[in-house]
Amino acid sequence: MALLQGYLLGLGFVIFLGPVFFYLLKCTLDSGFSSGLSVALGIVFADFLCISICSLGAIAFFENKEIQLWLGLLGSIILFFLGLKFILKPSVFSQSNEPVKLSKSNYVSFFTQGFLINFVNPFVFVIWIVITSNAKAEYGNSNDFYLFLAAALAGIFTTDFLKVLTAHRIKQFLRPEYLSKTYKIFGIILIIFGVWVLYHILNKYF
Repeated sequence: MALLQGYLLGLGFVIFLGPVFFYLLKCTLDSGFSSGLSVALGIVFADFLCISICSLGAIAFFENKEIQLWLGLLGSIILFFLGLKFILKPSVFSQSNEPVKLSKSNYVSFFTQGFLINFVNPFVFVIWIVITSNAKAEYGNSNDFYLFLAAALAGIFTTDFLKVLTAHRIKQFLRPEYLSKTYKIFGIILIIFGVWVLYHILNKYF
């Protein structure tokens, strides 16, 4: 039961259209399936790290106002500059059948950026603090508690994998000139997210 509940919870994350969602789509459309998958793995690893920290009793550490402030500032800066890059340099994929050639360092970069965009978002920690607290209240420290969290991560990865697969499949039907405008819209959305995070952090602690 814990496995099913956790997995369904993870699948429910598909409704969250946060900054990682737009970055995931952009990387998949621009650089191919493998790059999108690398971003997805970075996102899930960030969630795994958040869960691990919360499960090990470090919730109080991330409830510290100073820690939240610095996480929020770092997250807003990353989102702002990433959004600015999307607007000023909206690189658009080639519609040729030739696969995009990427090096290992490129995949590491995609993974790292997916990880950072997710991990430095203080609201991600808020979500996982609530989830882990409720799960611990229901299952205690039993195996079901860890099965629930592992299944939740599997559900999140499933939704991200399907997003990557869908974007990769529809790539051939999209025109580069339209996609360039879409990337700029993504950039604006990321900047808005960055400003929103900064506003809430500053409004909360100043």
